[in-house]
Amino acid sequence: VVPLLERPFFWRAEDYHQDYYIKNPWNYEYYKERCGRTKRLKEVWGEEQYNCYHDLELTCFNKTAVNEDGVSIEAVVNVKNAPEGSGKVRGAPVWGIIVAVVFAVGVLCLLVVGFMTPSCKKKLSIEEGKDESVVEKEAADLP
Repeated sequence: VVPLLERPFFWRAEDYHQDYYIKNPWNYEYYKERCGRTKRLKEVWGEEQYNCYHDLELTCFNKTAVNEDGVSIEAVVNVKNAPEGSGKVRGAPVWGIIVAVVFAVGVLCLLVVGFMTPSCKKKLSIEEGKDESVVEKEAADLP
């Protein structure tokens, strides 16, 4: 058993952390889909219950809810006017695309340099007057 102790301090996160789903809807939708949150909630609650609790029209609750004291109250949805998610699987966020492109360009540069080095050495050796068969053997021995 783990005791629940009162926390002596609470630090509120900086403003840029607040309402992340509103400020960065594309990144949030990507995270939400890729981490498997929606899928897991549907497994635990069931598809019908999940849809009921994510219905912005509150059709399952007749626009009312019961609070912790058992009192019926008017249910309010989307108080902060967050944009509704598209429901589509989105690609990587912009920062992910940039990292992937930079990585791909780096690998491409390494490949080009790697393939050109032996042929450049071969060309230089031929210009210096070495026998072409010796140059080919030396190029084959390069890593």
